[in-house]
Amino acid sequence: MADFASRIARGLTIRYIAVLAVLGASAFASFLGVVNLVGDMEAGRDLLALHSVVLLLTFLVLVLSAIGVFQPMVQRIEHDIEERCRSEQDLRDSETRLWQMLEESPVGVSVSRRSDGRIVFANRRFTDILGMNKDEFLGSSARDHYVDAAQRAHVLSELRRLGHIDDAEVEFRRKSGLPFWSLLTLRPTRIGGEDVNLAWIYDITERKAAEEKILLAAKVLETAGEGVLITNARNEIIFVNPAFTTITEYTADEVVGKDPSFLKSGRHDAEFYDAMWRTLEVTGRWRGEVWNRRKSGEFFAEWLSVTIIRDSGGSVTHYVAVFSDITHRKEDEERVWRQANYDALTGLPNRALFTDRLAQAVRQGKRDDKKVALLFIDLDGFKQVNDTLGHAAGDVLLQQTAIRLMECMRASDTVARLAGDEFTAIVQDVRDGEAAGVVAGKIIERLAEPFRLEAGLAQVHASVGVALYPDHAEEEAALVAAADQAMYAVKRHGKNNWRFAGSS
Repeated sequence: MADFASRIARGLTIRYIAVLAVLGASAFASFLGVVNLVGDMEAGRDLLALHSVVLLLTFLVLVLSAIGVFQPMVQRIEHDIEERCRSEQDLRDSETRLWQMLEESPVGVSVSRRSDGRIVFANRRFTDILGMNKDEFLGSSARDHYVDAAQRAHVLSELRRLGHIDDAEVEFRRKSGLPFWSLLTLRPTRIGGEDVNLAWIYDITERKAAEEKILLAAKVLETAGEGVLITNARNEIIFVNPAFTTITEYTADEVVGKDPSFLKSGRHDAEFYDAMWRTLEVTGRWRGEVWNRRKSGEFFAEWLSVTIIRDSGGSVTHYVAVFSDITHRKEDEERVWRQANYDALTGLPNRALFTDRLAQAVRQGKRDDKKVALLFIDLDGFKQVNDTLGHAAGDVLLQQTAIRLMECMRASDTVARLAGDEFTAIVQDVRDGEAAGVVAGKIIERLAEPFRLEAGLAQVHASVGVALYPDHAEEEAALVAAADQAMYAVKRHGKNNWRFAGSS
């Protein structure tokens, strides 16, 4: 560039000197004409010689002045031309870098002519997103790549209204025909003297799918019948769904930031919760029945599932609890279980539960090497009460009998009604036969007291048979048979008394 600028400046200088030379030659020719006119005149020759010297000196002065004047000018011209050439080269380099950056951009970039909509440039990312190669994409119409005409019309409408498009969610179609979502930015501009649209697209298909999943999950949480509670790693509540409020009666504003322990009913001891947390820490989840308390103070049963959420490093980030209110189910189960195991009239265990309780008592007696007393109790004179006062009065007498029997027993003992006027009692951890006899005597004495019924006073007595484990039998069935035989022995010997099994 410097040589080129220098050649231009020197050319201008030479042209100027040439002009001066022409002017000098012209003046010299005029001078020669004058010499011819003067001829041989001696004085004229001297004058002409002087004139020639002056003219030559003037010409030399002009040449030297031209060189002095044009040298700085030549330097300035050289500098200006160099700067301009350098700027033009920088611009070309900048454009090259720009197109290279656009080509390597992780965002899809394309340029389309505004006159006919044809695509004149697209980077590799753009064609990869569409699933096309450059040869088939360049020259195609931009409008052909929208998912449908409605989408294209909406984009063009917004472009006319705003003059640009910024991060609009637009659906396009890949070469395969599959639609995909993108963020579209569109700018009208001029490139190479031509009006074009410069477009950027970013494939957000996966993000849209994730958003749809999140929205779906949110709708499920909002409409689920199960309560959902989420805490952070510090076990502070950060989210509850509407079902949580329905079940517990607490709103989200009342519980967010709290520890869920405020829901405890008090029915579970510390060991229960310690075991829950141990299982949760080891396996990452826990499931089971829990009794909690509503805002009103009412207890409720729930089926609870707790899961730990961990990050990629394995650290706990959240706890997710999902629970359903099973109070009504538990009540139904309890009702069915009571119907199957308890006497409807007296509320005492029936034969089925008695058999189970006796088996448990014998197993514990074997394990602890302790005695168990089984008492068979039959009411004497009960038929006469039914016949004279009526069956309703007889039912009331049976209910009061159950109450009196329970008053004679410890809370750990079991009183059951087998059928009609037959009752049993299981007394665990008795020292010896004498202690069992004391209990039998107390029962006889208490049942001998008159029963005050609406229909009048009623009087009954009790015959009690007593069998001891392991003295009289080591198996439940044999123990029952022994106590039953002892009771019938009492009846044969006058009633209103008690007797050990095997005694004469």
